[in-house]
Amino acid sequence: MSSETVPLPPETLRTLVGPTDVRYFDNPTGTPIYEMFGVPREAYEAVFDFGCGCGRQARQLLQQTPRPRRYVGIDIHRGMVDWCRANLSPVDPHFQFHHHDVYSPTYAPENTLRLARPFPVEDGAFTLVLAHSVFTHLYQAQSDYYLHEVARILRPGGLAFTSWFFFDRRSFPFLEETQRCLFSNEVDPSKAVIYDREWFIEAVRRIGLAVWRTEPPAIPGHQWTVFLTPGSPGFVDRFPVGDEGAAWLCGATASPMATPRSGVEPVAPCPMPGVAEPKWPDPPTLAGALAELAVLRRGWFGRIWELGKAVGRRIRR
Repeated sequence: MSSETVPLPPETLRTLVGPTDVRYFDNPTGTPIYEMFGVPREAYEAVFDFGCGCGRQARQLLQQTPRPRRYVGIDIHRGMVDWCRANLSPVDPHFQFHHHDVYSPTYAPENTLRLARPFPVEDGAFTLVLAHSVFTHLYQAQSDYYLHEVARILRPGGLAFTSWFFFDRRSFPFLEETQRCLFSNEVDPSKAVIYDREWFIEAVRRIGLAVWRTEPPAIPGHQWTVFLTPGSPGFVDRFPVGDEGAAWLCGATASPMATPRSGVEPVAPCPMPGVAEPKWPDPPTLAGALAELAVLRRGWFGRIWELGKAVGRRIRR
């Protein structure tokens, strides 16, 4: 399908998800969007897009050969979901979009005050899960919960595309034992969340997932690409630990910062000791300032808040 027959999101929405250039939303050759990573074509049969935004990956998949037989996208931004429903679902009714009603002070301040909720799909239903620039904006409890959700909905042999900022906690000896992530913004910590590599691989294995492939960032300190898959006994995780890959991490490392490159360096494998029986957690609860805001919303302040949202929706119409 040509790009002319698939609507392009307006620039106001493209700005919210990163680069606005049409090239990042287009797939004129119909090439599978993750062919450069060796993702097999059968992986595109059923796609779940966690953080679909205004349809960047969805639009590329609509132009792709083969096109997914099923696609489900969710996002916390209601306006972008509404646009996708109105403009992309008519192109192919098998492409469905849902508003994920979870709070974010920057991206979804009008949403319900909760940190997580289950994916609105059944167990073991998807061959490919996409989480492009999602875990880079989640708190540790949220990431742990949603990794469980990824494991829940993946079919055996399925793949999950995820991206992360990584650092080594051993380079920050003053951190508390339980602190495994760093934040870049004091107003909204979720603007960018950086995770300890050891926490990541431990969390993945604890859930019963494994690392199928890891790609370091093109620029040191930027997002790593990590493909996950359901684990199996004897599986070897393709994930760097220790000094391996340290030059590409955020902040101080065991090695000097590397020079930016255009190619991709291979990473050494780290053996997977075994597969744990997954235990599905409850969604994380509100704490701190969010808990206090939730109390306010339940009182007179909440009634004024809801009235303001209703007025805002009428004005936008």
